[in-house]
Amino acid sequence: MENYTNSEQAGEEQNPQDLINASLIFARALGLIFRDDEGIVVDINGDVKLGEGVTKVIVFKQNNQVHIYKCDEDVEEGTAVNLGQPEGEMTEPSTESETPNTEE
Repeated sequence: MENYTNSEQAGEEQNPQDLINASLIFARALGLIFRDDEGIVVDINGDVKLGEGVTKVIVFKQNNQVHIYKCDEDVEEGTAVNLGQPEGEMTEPSTESETPNTEE
């Protein structure tokens, strides 16, 4: 079986296009898993550098696209989030630093 996420394991040099392809495939997979306005809190560790003070993000689906926003709240990794209003109305963060509603 061929591993499309890490060609180094197959003894080949890592290609930047392989990383882009893997990222796009993972984003597509998340888009299929999440319903619109649903997402999850993810801790940022290791090699990911998103800017000073960014330690958590919210990955969510909205308008058939996967988005990543900074999470300003102290929320445990793996917490489910819902951006929709209880009445079913959608709400969108007005800035990238604004954090959507979370539910545990």
